[in-house]
Formats: sequence, structure tokens, C-alpha cells
Amino acid sequence: MNEFGEIVDIQEDNAVVMVRRSSACSKCGACQMGSHSDEMILTIPNVLKGEVGDFVELELASGQVLKASAITYLIPLAALILGVAAGFLLGGLYGFNQELGGALLGLLFTALSFLVIRALEPYFQKGHQFSPKMVQIIKTKKGENDNGK
Repeated sequence: MNEFGEIVDIQEDNAVVMVRRSSACSKCGACQMGSHSDEMILTIPNVLKGEVGDFVELELASGQVLKASAITYLIPLAALILGVAAGFLLGGLYGFNQELGGALLGLLFTALSFLVIRALEPYFQKGHQFSPKMVQIIKTKKGENDNGK
């Protein structure tokens, strides 16, 4: 998946890039939660030594998109199923309402899975494994392309 953005700030070895959300982004909705803006700000390694005002092409491998989707959606789903099953079994074992136990533990396990994912977010961001990579400078602030023409 390729996107285009403008470098708006440089922070040490990282570039802060403003990207307009494409139609592909609107279908996911993950980074739009709580935001009505068509723009998002990304901090990525500045491997091409871009400068403020440069337009760059960003790429995120489809395998990374699938991994991020699996973490975001499959882990909470597995936690929900595990919680429902555990609540149902414990309800039968201890003599309380199995359906209510399943529902409550399902919700509890799902909430805990979201908290664990949120707690691991700095680890994922530090490794830049789910961040787009800067692949080329499209246009510099001087109006040149990356070949200097």
C-alpha cells in the first residue's frame, strides 16, 4: 500500500509526515477513531534525508497490514471466545448462570485484550515494524524531483 505525504517537521533522525487519508484508509477506520480529519500525522525514520516541505512516497508492505489487522481484530475476538467458554464452564462448575458468566467473562477478556494491545503499542512503535517506510522523495521544497532535475 503506497501513500504520499509532506514532511512537516524533522525530529532527530525521524520525519514527521502529514498524509491525506485515501479511500483505502477510510475502509479500515482504525486510525480514524475519534478523528474527523482527512489528514494524519506519522513519525517515521528519515532514511532518505528529506527536508521540511518535501513530498515523499510512503510504502507499507501488505504483510505488515495483515499482521496489524490480526493483532487489532483477531486477538480481541479470540479473547471474547475464550472468555465466553471459560464463563460458561465456570458457571456450570460453580452452579451460577452459565450464560451470564459467559457474557461477563467474554466482555472482561475482550477489554483486557484491548488493554494489553494498548500497553504493547510503544513496543510496536519503537521497532517501526508497522510504520510505513519512506521509499522516495517525489518533489523537494525547491520544486525538484529526487534526481535533482
